[in-house]
Amino acid sequence: MLGRLFLLLLVVLGIGLYLPDSRALLLEWGRPAIEPGYRWVTQQELNRIAADFEVHMSGRGVEPIGRGGFDAWLDDRYPRPRSKVDSWGTRYSVEVTRTGFAVRSAGPDLAPRTADDLVVDGVRD
Repeated sequence: MLGRLFLLLLVVLGIGLYLPDSRALLLEWGRPAIEPGYRWVTQQELNRIAADFEVHMSGRGVEPIGRGGFDAWLDDRYPRPRSKVDSWGTRYSVEVTRTGFAVRSAGPDLAPRTADDLVVDGVRD
């Protein structure tokens, strides 16, 4: 009985996601269940990008900053479009200081520099 109920739930969910009018409603309704997964995936991607960025800076002694520098570095390093944006579809960014850097995701509210941002800090050699 439980197996049939689960199968029915999957079919209803599939139909709901297929129909454009109900897709937004289902995604909004399911957001509390989906959000932790989005955060986890984005955090893993941020960790990877920060590690790669740190290696790039150590190996070349120059950081790709300035107008579009980090975007160009992302485009070159990660050719798949999905690899350059967080789970909410916002492009990753970087802030470089004299002693380090921070790779950022704007987070669920899609607005940079707010409390829900995800950030990974790195150091400069």
